[in-house]
Amino acid sequence: MANSQQLGTEFLREARREMADCHRKIEHCVEQLTDQQLWWRPNEATNSIANLLLHLAGNIGQRIGSVIGGQPFDRDRDREFAERGPIAKAELRERLARSIELADHSLSALAGEQLLEVRHYQMLRGDVEATVLRIVVQTLVHLGGHTQEIIAMTRRQLGDAYRFMQPPRPAGR
Repeated sequence: MANSQQLGTEFLREARREMADCHRKIEHCVEQLTDQQLWWRPNEATNSIANLLLHLAGNIGQRIGSVIGGQPFDRDRDREFAERGPIAKAELRERLARSIELADHSLSALAGEQLLEVRHYQMLRGDVEATVLRIVVQTLVHLGGHTQEIIAMTRRQLGDAYRFMQPPRPAGR
């Protein structure tokens, strides 16, 4: 039994690390862009980076902070995509940071064995139930996909001016 508990604990630690890594990548992009560039969209059928930031803040706060962590969280998913701004860069960053912090706190409070607990929640297709493990994995995959989308949109706008994120240096170097 200790092995499955250790596995659950390690999974939660890695999930928190992955969420923080995605957040750092998003922040790296956002800091290079102006407010206007955050709201740019290549066409009307594509979301802006600002819309994606609003959407990620809503998704992470709802799924991990509320469904898993039990914290109150108010979300208007349709508005995340309908918004055309302007919401300032600082406010967009703060909203995402608050959701990431709420989610990190929720995951840090879980014990590994709680990953198999079932939660009921709302998705576009209606009421669903899933294990905490499935909700965390789905949320991380979703976050990772939109993180890559934000990186691609940032690079598209900035071209050669895009500053690549440098990997952390090993300790002692």
